[in-house]
This record gives sequence, structure tokens and C-alpha cells, in this order.
Amino acid sequence: MLQVLQTNKKPQTMVIRVETKKPEEICVVAKDKNKPNTFYVKRKGVVNGVRDFELKFPKSPSETIVAIYNKKSGVLEGEDPTFKITDFKQKDLATCPIWMSPETISFIKFAQEFAENASVLSAGDTVPHIYRSDDGKFNFDYYIRIRDRKTGNYVNTPARIGHLTGIIEISKKDFLKYSVPMRMIILLHEYSHKYLNPKINREISYETGADINALLLYFSLGYSEMEAHQAFLYVFRGANNDENLKRYLIIKDFINKYSKGQINNCYAKTESIAKK
Repeated sequence: MLQVLQTNKKPQTMVIRVETKKPEEICVVAKDKNKPNTFYVKRKGVVNGVRDFELKFPKSPSETIVAIYNKKSGVLEGEDPTFKITDFKQKDLATCPIWMSPETISFIKFAQEFAENASVLSAGDTVPHIYRSDDGKFNFDYYIRIRDRKTGNYVNTPARIGHLTGIIEISKKDFLKYSVPMRMIILLHEYSHKYLNPKINREISYETGADINALLLYFSLGYSEMEAHQAFLYVFRGANNDENLKRYLIIKDFINKYSKGQINNCYAKTESIAKK
């Protein structure tokens, strides 16, 4: 199935029910019709009988292309006998609001705009292309790939923040592979290092504190649990070690608790979780 929806940049949730007669790996994709490589959802899952795919859009494009297809057959248009869509509905987006400082609100606005446009914005090699928030407080240095400051060699990270400057360096090569929600959790993670870790009396460099603070912001806006999982797994795949395994288990536990409704309006819980 291939469908163009007039989503008009409004927050919303789409629920798509897929039915199969036997196990089939079904792909669900939602992307901006007018921007290349700008995906809001890139998901796949085995359907054996009936399964609902819930797609969350804290921000949506003006026009959204929704594609649902069997990974094995790859048929986008016309009938595919391996599955059928039995329900497709749009509803209001559920959010989990938390208090945010004006500083955080400013960053989120800037980050969302960048995440939605990262595929079409230009980037530099040795000299970055610089993007600045409307209030001038936040800077993104956009590189084709991020280099080590001493050796000049490329490094395996999608983004990093200067602990003194607060400037976030971003790799376009990596962001082109990410969906918009995945880009958001990465940017919120970097922001949390410098601007939120100190508020829970942790070092700027402390990774778990940045993970949990970023997830709280991310979920408060209504973004999907699945894309958060995907983003962290993608990053950890390139840095597979015991410390990152420990981080991921904490992240996974937090996301699972949020999915079960056990994480609500809870900034007060951040410190205890982040100290694990």
C-alpha cells in the first residue's frame, strides 16, 4: 500500500492494523513527500495473524507518504495477497508533559527544525556549516563526518557536544540514516550532557544521566519508544563494550517502564534512575 496523506504538520497518531494468514515480515514507512531522506517512521515487524502498528508524529510533514509492504515481495502499489490492511485511523497524539525551562523549550524547537531538515541542509568537511537557534543560544556545527580534533581522522559518532562551548557537532553521514525521531533523541542526549546533567549533580560527561534526561524530554513530546530503541542500538553497534551494554540495559528498562505506564510526570525520578 502506498498512500499520500495531508497531515498539515499537525501532531497525531496513526494506527494501522495488518492481517496475514501466516508469518510475514511487514515494513511500515512514513516519510515527507517533499524532502528526500526524511523519514518519520522506518519500522518492520513479523505479523502472524493480526498486528497494530502505532505511528507517532509529534510533528508531521505537510504531506506524508505512508508505505506498507511485505519485505519479501517488496510490492508497494496494487494488491499483495500476503497481507491486508483492515483498519487505518488517525487520532490525537498522547503526550506525557513535564515542566521545561525556557532554555529547554528553545533547544527543542531548534532541534525539531533541524531534525526535520537535516537531510537537505548542507554540511562541511574540515569546516562545518553552522546553524544557530533563533535566540542565538544554541549552535550546531554540521559536518559531512565528524573528525578527531587531534588526528583529523573520522570518528564513529553521530554527534558530540563541547563541554565548555555547548556547540553540538553533527555527522550528516549518520543523520541521513536516521529517522526524524532518532535524530531527536540523539540531539536531546547531547543537550542533556551539558544542560541537564549538572541539574542532577552529575558530571557533564556522565552518559546514563544524559540518556535518561533525554528520554524524559523525548517521551514528553510524544515520540515513539521504538525509534528510541533503534537510535541507541545503532549508536552502540559501533561501540560495543561493557559500559555501553550496561547503559543499554538501563535504557531498555526505562523504555519498558514508560511503555507500561510506570513513568509519568516524573522529573523527580530522574536522579535515582541516572545513578544506576
